[in-house]
Amino acid sequence: KTSSRSTRELCKMASPMVKMPTSKVTIAYAPVRGLGAAIKMCCEFAGADYDVFEYKGIENKLEVDAWREGWWADKPAMYEKNSLINIPFVVDGETVVSQSNACLTYLGRKYKLLGANDAELTKCEQCLCELMDLRNKVVGICYGPPDTYEQSAKSHFDEFIPVMFGKFEKWLTINKTKFLAADVPTVCDFHMFEMLDQHEAWCKPLGKAQPLDSYPLLKELHTALKTHPKLQGYFGGPQYKLTINACRANFY
Repeated sequence: KTSSRSTRELCKMASPMVKMPTSKVTIAYAPVRGLGAAIKMCCEFAGADYDVFEYKGIENKLEVDAWREGWWADKPAMYEKNSLINIPFVVDGETVVSQSNACLTYLGRKYKLLGANDAELTKCEQCLCELMDLRNKVVGICYGPPDTYEQSAKSHFDEFIPVMFGKFEKWLTINKTKFLAADVPTVCDFHMFEMLDQHEAWCKPLGKAQPLDSYPLLKELHTALKTHPKLQGYFGGPQYKLTINACRANFY
């Protein structure tokens, strides 16, 4: 087991680790969409020169989520750079940014995707926090006990999603903007897209209706980003084709 191996042994066996300083923005994460998707969309939309570093498992190891071996091998070194380190994280030269929302706001400042003024910034920040609440609820079900998964997932669509999606539909109605903070995308819209997209896929194996059919403004936001010229490289590339969650999840 991993716990029985020394860090040195893992470093020898696992995939290459993130090298610093980086010559371009690097997003480090597991080989799933998860929390990394919005960060990658941000860089893609900005036209940034960026790399994605996917942690790999020990060579020829076939266990589910073997990629975690690579992360555990790299974590001690990254801890020396940032003691809050967790995945996903962003490396920009000598700067290491951890925590998903911090990664998004860091890149938002760098690429001017946090709104054009303080009012739009404040809207963006609120939506990022609300979206993390939604994300955490989803994770609790997808990685929760298998024996209660189906009941919990169906209840999520029947009871929680009308409330949460209703909040965001009302938000767009009140603010009269095409996207969450403005009429152009900001970083919160990339996480919004990912959560909408996940639910559109997740409902199918549960036999539930497509949620976006009931929320026309959210559906417009989803479509606008899915068809945006600046994001076609992401949607046509390998990162969007990754599983939504890790393979050990109830839904991936």
